[in-house]
Amino acid sequence: MDSRFIQTSYGRVHAQVTGSGLPVIFIHGRVAPLNSARAWEANVGAVAEAGFRTVVLELPGFGEAVRPEGEISTESAVDCVLELFERMAMSRAAFVGHHWGGLVAWRAALIEPRRIVKLGLVAAEGAEQLSSALAGELSPPTLVLWEKDDPNVPASHADLFVDAIPLARKHIFTAGREQPELAHQAPQLLGKEFNDQLIAFLRE
Repeated sequence: MDSRFIQTSYGRVHAQVTGSGLPVIFIHGRVAPLNSARAWEANVGAVAEAGFRTVVLELPGFGEAVRPEGEISTESAVDCVLELFERMAMSRAAFVGHHWGGLVAWRAALIEPRRIVKLGLVAAEGAEQLSSALAGELSPPTLVLWEKDDPNVPASHADLFVDAIPLARKHIFTAGREQPELAHQAPQLLGKEFNDQLIAFLRE
């Protein structure tokens, strides 16, 4: 794994890079324990081994990318991740975001639909913000992943995304019934089951 800091217009981004192939950008959430690169520890190894270049971000104000101003805003986070296309010499990538990171991912895809070629939304925020008129501009194939018993964001929001995004489909997990306190942490809780769904989608 290559751990590096990348200077952007919004502060330093910490990136953990593994593997080669199509870049898959992982964007964390905003609330602990899912607000750093550790949110994706159970996933990136399998995705890299499947033939992808995984790029796990810690945006300015999170994880090791601390800054005096504190956490970056959503609007600035969107601009920041798009700036990384140039900073990291990427022509295209898949974006995968959890909760707030999902909101950042889909809003970035509205701006750069040709460069963000696939979109993975994991218990993502913002379904109620995605009007049908706006959603029609979201062209990347999209996989919506949710835990049925997620206590933070109702699984019914998965349907809002699928109904609004033309090339979206969903997969609902049910493992959270046994560990309801962890149901929002699907990538960590599910491990292989989560990875299998994501990798199959990325390979399509």
